Amino acid sequence: MFKLACCMQASKSNLEMLSKLGFQGVEIPGSLQLNPYTVSREDRIKLKELVESYGLKIVASNVIYPRGLQHTSNDESTRMKSIEYTWRLAEAAAEVNCGILVWGSSHARNIPPDIPVDVARERNLAVLREASRAGEEYGVVFAIEPLSKRESNFINSVLEAYEIAESIGSDYLMVLADVRHMIREEDSVLDSLRAVAKRLIHIHIADENMRVPGRGVIDFSKIFRTLNEIGYRGYLSIEARLGEKPFEELSFTKNYIEDSYRRSLLL
Repeated sequence: MFKLACCMQASKSNLEMLSKLGFQGVEIPGSLQLNPYTVSREDRIKLKELVESYGLKIVASNVIYPRGLQHTSNDESTRMKSIEYTWRLAEAAAEVNCGILVWGSSHARNIPPDIPVDVARERNLAVLREASRAGEEYGVVFAIEPLSKRESNFINSVLEAYEIAESIGSDYLMVLADVRHMIREEDSVLDSLRAVAKRLIHIHIADENMRVPGRGVIDFSKIFRTLNEIGYRGYLSIEARLGEKPFEELSFTKNYIEDSYRRSLLL
């Protein structure tokens, strides 16, 4: 069975909930809880200790770039701020033993209409190259998250993410697969997972309607079978709308995931 985490703020109530449900980790919002400009090192260490007190681990951090950072900006100082922040965030992640930083944040990487695509692409790649260097320095992996075209106009498929990671060639720049986005962008989710297996380090799961797995139409047993086939050993991190009853939703989906995993072994 895969290890389970959930994307949410690491508050006492959330951590208690995840612990009671038997989750192994939490994926925290980086711009809020790791931000090196707004969260002190002392507070980050307290956060790590709080998470660990519930028997959990900070397995990853998403939403890592705060508003105001734009990798593709025509203003060089703005682009340099993205790079400086990337380095400092990697250091902050290392302090709390968070091994994966999710390179998503559509607002930071999107290509504005007034900037040529090739120029903006190179500016994004410059940030990714620096991310790989910062990751190597601090022992943190940056995982490129493809987003659907509804959310971003740069890197929409895991194959694109894989090709970019391969071109940079760093072990500290890998690929994240988000099932909800893959359903919209990949010709075959299963074939794409196989194609990027060498660099696949993290998985986000939600149903196609943004609710938890089991509340929509995606057959996760086939996905779990493929993940087993390619030897995936990372976390499944639930990134979904939990509504007004998060405990009930997470309890439901944990049972669904476990049942789907058992079914995957029989396929």
